[in-house]
Amino acid sequence: HSYIFKPLTNGESVDREAWIYRHVLSGFPDIYPALLASSEEGAGEEGWSIFEDLGPLSHEYHVETAMKVVQQIAWWHALPEWRREGLSGLGPKPQIEQIAADLMNRRDEAVAIMNEIGEPWELDGMLLSFAEGRALPKTKVVSHGDLHLGNYAVAANGRLYIMDWEHAHLNTPFWDLYHLIDMSHPLFPKQVTAEDREKLLTYYVDQSGLYGAEWDLGDFIRDYCRFSTVFSIWMLLLISGDLKRGDSVWPQDRLLAQREEAIAGLKGCLTSLSLERD
Repeated sequence: HSYIFKPLTNGESVDREAWIYRHVLSGFPDIYPALLASSEEGAGEEGWSIFEDLGPLSHEYHVETAMKVVQQIAWWHALPEWRREGLSGLGPKPQIEQIAADLMNRRDEAVAIMNEIGEPWELDGMLLSFAEGRALPKTKVVSHGDLHLGNYAVAANGRLYIMDWEHAHLNTPFWDLYHLIDMSHPLFPKQVTAEDREKLLTYYVDQSGLYGAEWDLGDFIRDYCRFSTVFSIWMLLLISGDLKRGDSVWPQDRLLAQREEAIAGLKGCLTSLSLERD
């Protein structure tokens, strides 16, 4: 047999994934690789985990696979409060309120990026509403935290697996959906069409309804596109910074491809918001 050894080199998630496995994932369907052993809590950066080897994994984007992920997201977003005990609002990135506030502080840079991609700047009111916490429903759910294409895959047996749970925390439902649909990644590129985006969001609303969550579809898609717009502009600032400094761990051609993917997602959501206003 072979196994996956994972050293805990990320200081912010030391001991975290093993804790998530024991206290949160224990009641989940078998959609994650089994944790076979781990170091004792408190091992710090000397910590480690050993997972089952799932064999060859496909990280290619297909809307049908993303639909299966959405089905699982809707399920864990409906977990009762007692299943969330011990989870905080701290994730791998700032909350959307902080992201919006950062964009307001860096308005000139954000405007320059929007001008560069040919989109007029009409976002001051949107940013303010996010920064003040008025833009979205107050619903908080269990979030995977980093659900980009590299963190879910289809195994050779055709089963879906969702991996790397060390960033699980409490957040808005739009966090997981954004990472699934419009979050770009230098190593795991994807092309999400406007039809895909609407299909996935509609499916989430339908699936959430099975667990008692009542969302108005039009309002939900609008709120998602507003969330995605803010997050994507912030991501473009990060990518531009990496490109300018030239010291990123990712090759420049990968960063450029990530940038184009982020722009495509941003434009798609801006188009949806523009059509709604019309």
